[in-house]
Amino acid sequence: MEVCFFIRTPYVAKINFDFMLYSDLIRYENGFSGLHHEVTTINFNNSKRCFVENKVNVNRSVVFFFILLVVAYIPVFMKEQILDAFVREDRIYETLSPIYLFVASIMFGIAFYRSPIKLKLKDPAWLKRLSFLAFCVLFLLATMEEISWGQRIFGVETPNLIKDVNVQKELTFHNLNIFQGEDAKLPLDFDQLSAIFALTFGFLIPAACRFIAPLKKFLDNKFPILPLLFGLLFPVNYLIQKTLMRVLPIFPALFQHPNMRFPQAVYEVREHNYAMLLMASAVLYILLKLDLGNEKPVS
Repeated sequence: MEVCFFIRTPYVAKINFDFMLYSDLIRYENGFSGLHHEVTTINFNNSKRCFVENKVNVNRSVVFFFILLVVAYIPVFMKEQILDAFVREDRIYETLSPIYLFVASIMFGIAFYRSPIKLKLKDPAWLKRLSFLAFCVLFLLATMEEISWGQRIFGVETPNLIKDVNVQKELTFHNLNIFQGEDAKLPLDFDQLSAIFALTFGFLIPAACRFIAPLKKFLDNKFPILPLLFGLLFPVNYLIQKTLMRVLPIFPALFQHPNMRFPQAVYEVREHNYAMLLMASAVLYILLKLDLGNEKPVS
């Protein structure tokens, strides 16, 4: 006989037990010091494995990432060398952003692979599994765009044909002159479109589904709805950025960099934060919504 029980903990784990009496179970439970554990269910069965079901504490996650979000703006007020180290090309924030997006891509890839939804046209829920794949590809493309498709990593020269139409003379789509620069054909540049996507996907859709029951019923089995409580951090990031754009012109002494305009610094931090929040939202969604206890993906 094998004991299988579920523990509420912020960590992902699988635990196998051969045989354990109830008294042993209590002693083992008491050994989880500092993990905020709580035994919720005890099942006795003959299965080969048992799993620890993780209940992520969303409230703590919100507080933790709110602190990170605010702290990320601190370099804007620092000296030139510190600000450059964070927001310049290929520096800290420019390096972290593609990592965040890549992790988000992996999370939705896992969701697609491990989803119990069968890809059958008769079941409309297959659209939800397909959306996992779509977001996996979307965030992967965003990752590649952020690193210029590896151009600077591998030292690839930009062809003259692309140089003529790319504002930064790089192998990127989002820096084409239809999106950026004085000759832009669209009213919104790619950074603004990215911000709209982050706010819509991370906050507006979850908020609408929370208060509009028919919309939630329609989307629930067709589209990943991210946690609303965590989604509140997306408008918080937007409001901080807008506040700084109003405050810094009034108090120019707060911005100390002699060769960089303050909007550039603020926008770089904003984009970094959106990428970080998208990654965290994807991870939370997987932990809260996806059944990781399935041994095999359902095709």
